Amino acid sequence: MVDWSEDRIAALSNQDLKNLLVNAERKAAAEIIARCNAEMEKRDAAKPRKASKPRTEVKEFEHAMSEQLAEIGKAMAAKFDLSEETAKAKSVGIKGFKAHKLLDSKGFAKLGGMQRDGSVAVDRYISYRRGTDIVSLSVFLLKDAPVETHEFHVIAPLALLDGGKPIEEVRPTATAEQKQTADSGLTFTDLPAAAAAFEATLAKITV
Repeated sequence: MVDWSEDRIAALSNQDLKNLLVNAERKAAAEIIARCNAEMEKRDAAKPRKASKPRTEVKEFEHAMSEQLAEIGKAMAAKFDLSEETAKAKSVGIKGFKAHKLLDSKGFAKLGGMQRDGSVAVDRYISYRRGTDIVSLSVFLLKDAPVETHEFHVIAPLALLDGGKPIEEVRPTATAEQKQTADSGLTFTDLPAAAAAFEATLAKITV
C-alpha cells in the first residue's frame, strides 16, 4: 500500500491529484482525502489572480453621479412623503399603477432605458410617481461623447414643470420606442440647479 505522505501528494500533477482524491473518496480514506484537499487549496491560493479591470472614465463618472443622485433622492425623501404606500393610496383607480422605487436595490440611482439598450453612454435617474404623473431627475451622456458634455434632466408633466420644454427638445435622440416618462423636461449643466427644479416639482406632485 502506497504511503501517501504530504510530500508525495505535493509531487503529483494536478490531474493525478484529482484522480487520487476520487479514489480516496471511493475508499473513504479520510486522511488521504484531507491531504488532497489541503494540497488543492494550497495550489489554488498560489494561482495568480486576474487583476480587476480599472473603471473607464465614463464608468467612474457614472458611478459618482449615481451616488450623488441617490443622496439627493434621500434628501428629498426626508422632505416629502415619497413612500410607495402613500403613492399607491393616492393613486387608487389608476389602471396598472406601479409605484416607483426612488433608488435601485443597491441604493444608487436607477439605470435608465436608453443606457440599458446601449443607445447612450449614461442614463441614470431617480424618480417618483403618483397617479399618472412621474417626476424624475437624471444624468445623461450621449454615446461616445466627452464626459464633460453630460447634462442633467428633470422630466415631468408640463403642468408641473415651470418652464418645461417639449421632451423632444430635451432628448432629441430618443426614438418612439424609447418611451419617455412625461411630455416635458428641463436641461441643466449643474446638478444643484437640477436638484432645485426637481424639488420644486416634487413639492407640487406631493401636495
